[in-house]
Amino acid sequence: MTPAVPPPEGHWHAYTYTGPWKPEDRAARAPASPAPPLLVRDRLRKPRALLAATFTEPGAAPAWLARETAEAPPLPTALPAATVLAYARERLPAYPYDLVTRYYTASTYVCRDLVWCEGAPGACPGAP
Repeated sequence: MTPAVPPPEGHWHAYTYTGPWKPEDRAARAPASPAPPLLVRDRLRKPRALLAATFTEPGAAPAWLARETAEAPPLPTALPAATVLAYARERLPAYPYDLVTRYYTASTYVCRDLVWCEGAPGACPGAP
């Protein structure tokens, strides 16, 4: 096994969206819309009010995701939440990057995104 590369300085911003269906592309492109953007990096350009949380510790981000998926579990036919969480726990500490979790429940479309941010002035919606 290759040793993990030391993670760069940064943190994760957590975003949530729950709606009756997947938003249309038009809504996703609108900067002020709560709809998840087409490009995950564009989450950082959305209004700060849409930011659910910020995490500097790799273990805190999957813990948040676990709480979120427990509150709104995916359909039984979807990728199990336990699989998504195991992946997040394994990958986030060693290889920081964006983690996108989008699925349907019995009545909603759910997005729980963790977006990696290096804290660049003007790009970061809020330091931890």
